[in-house]
Amino acid sequence: MEEELSPSESVARFITQKSYYRPSNLTVRHNAFMPNRYGETSVYRIIDLDDEKIFEIGQRFVADEMKKPLMGRADIVVSKIFERDLKIEPDPKPHPRHANIVDWPEDESKHKLIALELAAEAELHLTSP
Repeated sequence: MEEELSPSESVARFITQKSYYRPSNLTVRHNAFMPNRYGETSVYRIIDLDDEKIFEIGQRFVADEMKKPLMGRADIVVSKIFERDLKIEPDPKPHPRHANIVDWPEDESKHKLIALELAAEAELHLTSP
């Protein structure tokens, strides 16, 4: 699944840390979208998948690999990422649906602002309410 992402499709950011969401009001926190030290935020394409299959991918390729619990996911429409001048590059390792949000600004102080905006646009889905 290496073709370009459509602005209308959604991607999921899997949540393996409590700091990625607020249990009090079930919203996504900016930490979920912050780039790693390589300037990437790992996401998975979820087009044409049901919840069970999405969580199966998250468990097997994210939580199990990191040896952390899968708490949920933050779904976001690709156009919301593109609106912030970020790109999404397909990266078929460890899974054909894996991709990375890239082209974060060099000025790291802007990362939190963009991550806050993305989190506000994301929809939280917990593995168990």
